[in-house]
Amino acid sequence: MDKPQIQIVLQSSPERIFRALTETLPEWFAEYADVSLREKRYDFWGRFTPETPNREGGRHPLHEADLSKGLKYDWALDGRQTTVEIRLHPRENQQMVIVHHEELNPTHNIDHFTTEDFWFLSLENLRRHLDGKAPVRCDFSAAMRGDIHHSVEIEGSREAVFEKFIRPDQLNRWIASNAVVEPYVGGKYDFGWGGAGPVKILELKPNEKIAYSWPERGFETVVTWTLEESGGKTRLTIVHSGFAPDTENGGIYTGWLNFASWVKSMVEYGDSWQAPILRLRPGTEAYYAKAIGERQGELV
Repeated sequence: MDKPQIQIVLQSSPERIFRALTETLPEWFAEYADVSLREKRYDFWGRFTPETPNREGGRHPLHEADLSKGLKYDWALDGRQTTVEIRLHPRENQQMVIVHHEELNPTHNIDHFTTEDFWFLSLENLRRHLDGKAPVRCDFSAAMRGDIHHSVEIEGSREAVFEKFIRPDQLNRWIASNAVVEPYVGGKYDFGWGGAGPVKILELKPNEKIAYSWPERGFETVVTWTLEESGGKTRLTIVHSGFAPDTENGGIYTGWLNFASWVKSMVEYGDSWQAPILRLRPGTEAYYAKAIGERQGELV
């Protein structure tokens, strides 16, 4: 069986990418880092790392570090030792960054974060870092319980942001496998997730707000996106509400932040933006953006 794999196409030189992977991790990947290729250390820790390890818990033996071969290091997660491999692969005038990590196989357990979402967010932050844009950070020290709140600032108008939620072709770029949108209150709102996900629009104010119902664990929850524009920028806020205060929501907490990050990049990069792609397991295609499913042939 093929290894779990996630990859992204970057408009940057291999030298700049390798430097970002080895010298500037605190600017896009971890709160703290201490990397020494000579001493075979790839240490990172702090609140932007799953399980929020301290300095001692953030030690990662480095097995390989070379511009032509990439990186290979150990990472202790969830009480077990895992291995991460990061490779660079040329593609015309671009570079692919390819991550192999056995923990990429998702559990679809919304109680707990998945490394899939962590790597999706991290690779998008790598792209943004290389292009001089601010990262979108996930604070794993936060209490990921109850209702979910995230906000991101987007360099773009409310109109440009809102179309990402109302046009099926745009939804299919970042979240839906087969979006259906009836753009009125009470209208159908479906991502094509085979009966999971949203159902209908509850509130709709063009360029200001969209809220939709989301059945979850046998009860109704509501996802609300609001857009506030100021000075040519848009503050996008998501609230996923309806959970008991003690409900463990680490999985969808990180997932929603990643989706907000992707909407931000879609607006800021325009039509050229493509999400990182994951090697999909048979039978899971419906739960990923149509654009990811259509690009499976690009996997190296």
